[in-house]
Amino acid sequence: MQFSEKINLLMKMANTTNTKLANALGIDPSLVSRWRTGAREPSDDSRYIQLIGIYFATQARQDFQRVALLELTGHQMEDKNVSETLIAEYLTRWLMGESKISVKSIQVLLDSIGTAGSISHAIQEVSIPAEPMGEPVHTLSFSGINGMRSAVIKLLIQAMNTPEKGRKLYLYSDESMDWIIENPEFLKQWVFLMSTCIRRGMRIEVIHTLSRDSNELAIAVQRWLPFYMTGAIVSYYYPHKRDDMFKHTSFTLEGCCTVFSTSVRGQNRDTVQYVYSQDAAIVAGAQEGFLRQLALCKPLVRTFIGKETRRYVDETLTLFSGTSTSGVGLQGLMLSAMQPALLEKMLRRNAAEESLIQELVAQQEKRIDTMKAHLKDKTFQMVISLPRITDVLKGKVVAIIPELLLQHPVSYLPMEFHEHLRGIIELLEEFELLDLVIIPNKHMLHNVQIFAMQNSGMLVLKHNDPKFVFISEQKDLISAMIGYIRQVASRVPKREKNKAYVTEKLREFAKRVEEGAAMRMLP
Repeated sequence: MQFSEKINLLMKMANTTNTKLANALGIDPSLVSRWRTGAREPSDDSRYIQLIGIYFATQARQDFQRVALLELTGHQMEDKNVSETLIAEYLTRWLMGESKISVKSIQVLLDSIGTAGSISHAIQEVSIPAEPMGEPVHTLSFSGINGMRSAVIKLLIQAMNTPEKGRKLYLYSDESMDWIIENPEFLKQWVFLMSTCIRRGMRIEVIHTLSRDSNELAIAVQRWLPFYMTGAIVSYYYPHKRDDMFKHTSFTLEGCCTVFSTSVRGQNRDTVQYVYSQDAAIVAGAQEGFLRQLALCKPLVRTFIGKETRRYVDETLTLFSGTSTSGVGLQGLMLSAMQPALLEKMLRRNAAEESLIQELVAQQEKRIDTMKAHLKDKTFQMVISLPRITDVLKGKVVAIIPELLLQHPVSYLPMEFHEHLRGIIELLEEFELLDLVIIPNKHMLHNVQIFAMQNSGMLVLKHNDPKFVFISEQKDLISAMIGYIRQVASRVPKREKNKAYVTEKLREFAKRVEEGAAMRMLP
């Protein structure tokens, strides 16, 4: 990589400009421009290279930014061990094209070459031991993609028939997913066997690989979604890049059997061997290998089902209190704007216990305060839709927050909905960095509520039965979700995104609700 390519890459990663870098180095921006085009290049002993390294090291303020620079320069280490000085040193050496191999190591190599003699003089004769015999084991070998399918069917049948509930199934493969999706008949068998195992109490841990194309990762998550909705699966991903020379598969039923393979990138799939074994030592080795790998991974998807979906409300608090600089949401109504007094009123109307009311209202006050603290200096865009007036007046609009907290159906009374709207209007007027986009009701995903905070996490709630919460902190999924919501918002004409326009539209809707409720003498 040329110096111009390196400097351009760093500037893109840091989102910086020629002027900003020039000011930091005390030079004219035109010199930075010439570096970037390749017209000029600083010499290896130029003080500017060290200053550039220091500048970009200081710009990496978040853990993920430091890790990115470490990976760029060919290093990997835990976030907590990364110092700004060390990153600056690595960047300087990388910009200079300096090898990570030390001068001392090269000196030892050259000394060894200089003093090397004939191999016959260098090797001492020793007595040869008896030929090692090893431990005999029984394994079965399956060839190619069809063989992989057969081996997996055999393992899942074993899992399905195991009498012990709660036993774990450990799954990892960085091979193409073609073996699952290309054969419709096998796919049906796979889904049936996995579902049966889960119904019989099996717990599953999956490590997804990021060596896949990001679209393939999204597809993988989508394919696993029905299983996630059971709550029986926990998934992880390895957060760093790695060499994709080798492909590995390791599927292990805890304490019972394992299927494993290793192949080389580009290898003819028909020649890949998938080994099935019930040997205790082999199974134990595969199991420990998976758990060691798991210790280096981060959660990819967390899920909550049933009554646990009430945790969605607390998870929104976590997102707002994170380090994200911006966020977006897609909701039928801006749920976070429900004032504590309104929540208390709705809980009392639904006969909640007094102790529970006090607890839930206190939590809502904390959520509102956290959201307001975020909006003081960070942006947030919420995409909402408004229901039909007739549905509001008939009390058909679901009150999602109270419903989740109480775990039984709750709908707004007309004037409760009016009060919620007034709370949204007050937030819009108070916080400049809060934007609201109103899309036509027909374009809203009515069964799904979404929060996504840049560099922090994403949260998806399916609020109709069966209720389901889907959480991920994987940056590609977060960025894709943010991009999706912004694309939805982009369909609205620019003049209709103006805050004054949106506020007035909410006021008009609130007025229509109020007038309709008064006319019909509704609460």
